[in-house]
Amino acid sequence: MIQYDKINNQILSSSCLTCKDECFQPPNKEVPKVGCCSYSPTFYLLEISNMIHKDETFFLEAILSNPKSQISPFHITVPANIHPSYSKTDSDLDLSPLEEDDLRHSHSICQFFKNNQGCTLHPSFKNSVCRSFVCLSIEDHLNEREKQPLQAFTHYIKKEESNFQRIHEQQLRNLNADLQTSPVAVINYFKSLKKTQ
Repeated sequence: MIQYDKINNQILSSSCLTCKDECFQPPNKEVPKVGCCSYSPTFYLLEISNMIHKDETFFLEAILSNPKSQISPFHITVPANIHPSYSKTDSDLDLSPLEEDDLRHSHSICQFFKNNQGCTLHPSFKNSVCRSFVCLSIEDHLNEREKQPLQAFTHYIKKEESNFQRIHEQQLRNLNADLQTSPVAVINYFKSLKKTQ
């Protein structure tokens, strides 16, 4: 049910192809079934560094220059696309802000998800959430012995990203460089790291 890809540090499951989790079912037949790929990914310095080293053009065009990107000093969020059927939902519904957010999320599709392909990102471009998330419908089928390596590998994936973020965010701050005001300096910083490794 779960595979541990230790080359790319990600958790995979064939069960995702036929997602049964109630939280991730499309709200109507018009919205494609994307499971947890309704998520809006945030790319941290680890993923950004990997993009710069492997495919700088992708980083520049699909992430940094993406018209929807929300650029923060040390991470970039690429909001999911909202399916047109969301605009047809009943505006008279008396929804709380949380319910409204859930409804919008149910109509969301990650920009990097393609029908019949799934996630189109290179594994090293995925953030720790995308590489480690396992929904409850999968986790509930695991026994306690199977859950232990899942928790350990999830912790490892998240720690890898947070440690990289902490170290290199501080280095970039020391250089007065960030993604909002000086993205070229950030790119050059990560390029220089590759040369010294």
